[in-house]
Amino acid sequence: MNENKISEFMNDDPVYVSGYTRIAEIKYLLSKYNLEELFVVDEDKFPIGVVSFDDVDTKDVEQMDIPSDVSAIECMRKIPSIVMNNSTLQETLNIMRLNRVNNLAVVDNQGKFEGIIQKDIITKIIM
Repeated sequence: MNENKISEFMNDDPVYVSGYTRIAEIKYLLSKYNLEELFVVDEDKFPIGVVSFDDVDTKDVEQMDIPSDVSAIECMRKIPSIVMNNSTLQETLNIMRLNRVNNLAVVDNQGKFEGIIQKDIITKIIM
């Protein structure tokens, strides 16, 4: 079993948004960086959700008074899981498989957002 820590392989400079980021900017960032989703963090940099095109392009959002004023916090989903920066690659891969996700938010020992780890990266290293 590989004992490398995910902190060695995570993206420690990821694109993310605050809960107050408007959907126009979310769509722009998703397109510009060709991302499936963006993590949403609070003012103290704790991960609080995840948002994708599917979350911002819904009938519920369209029916709001001013759809362009909708923020990430109003349309985000709960993060299914996070992983600590000192977790092993195998532990992280197991969490991803269990939660059926391709990306996980990586947090430090205080729970603050540090980066993102992608399933593709882990499988390339382990396999």
